[in-house]
Amino acid sequence: MFRRLLAFALLAIALPAAAQTVPATNYSDMWYLPAESGWGVSFVQHSPSNNVYAVWYTYDPRDPEPTVPGNFRPMWVVLAGGGSWTSPTSYTGPVYVTSGLPFNQSGSNTKVYAVGTFTFNFLDANTGTFTYNISAPTGIPSTDPAFGLPPISGTKSIQRQSF
Repeated sequence: MFRRLLAFALLAIALPAAAQTVPATNYSDMWYLPAESGWGVSFVQHSPSNNVYAVWYTYDPRDPEPTVPGNFRPMWVVLAGGGSWTSPTSYTGPVYVTSGLPFNQSGSNTKVYAVGTFTFNFLDANTGTFTYNISAPTGIPSTDPAFGLPPISGTKSIQRQSF
């Protein structure tokens, strides 16, 4: 009886582990499209868990014409875990817009709102595509960083940034 329970327990642990997709390589780096200046993606793949933390550094679409020419408002959209490798070359997960005090100030007024998804499809170790689908949730206060964020979606070619 004990052996049977042990076998079932080991099988319950082994099946999910075997079903997990293992990435083809470590894609950790800065990614961008050279023809489009001013934005990029930081993609960090933790080893050995292969969890991903990614940040899209872009310009806020709510500020199409800044009051000072060339002074666009930056926006960071964060993928902080919760995603999964759907194939050895594809990762997808939920993304968030956050706000709060700078790291060097005390207090905890951080606000985090889910705003959509990212998908990364890597063609090889140096090129791929970045797909984003973002829209603000309904019913959030006007003081929230995601308030008024228009729906934005698209796919961009990306390449590893060489230094």
